[in-house]
Amino acid sequence: MNVIRANGVPIWITGLAILFGAMGTFLGVNALINPDTAVGFIDGADVLALSWAGRNLGLGVALLAAVFMRSASGYAVAFGASMFREIGDIFAQTVGDTGFGIPTLAVLVVIEIVCVAFCVRAALAERA
Repeated sequence: MNVIRANGVPIWITGLAILFGAMGTFLGVNALINPDTAVGFIDGADVLALSWAGRNLGLGVALLAAVFMRSASGYAVAFGASMFREIGDIFAQTVGDTGFGIPTLAVLVVIEIVCVAFCVRAALAERA
């Protein structure tokens, strides 16, 4: 019985989507309410913190929407977008401290690449 899992998407990917989606949504809403709580916040950078908050909120909601719709293609798109967010954070990390270390972000990128691959495979299988 597939109550929350999309066809062909492993349950561990669904779990990650819920975890990443909930974290992104929570951190995004929290930073929109109080920009000082944004990870890696720099004094005087309220506008950047608000932009960061919106980015994380949007990706969190996209991941939760993919779970809710039980859509393998939705998972692939949301994890792909999250992957590029992490890649951008790696580039930002090389310029200055943004709150997470490069090894942590690199591990997240690898996890998200694996998730995208599984989800694209599942989405293509649904079409066949």
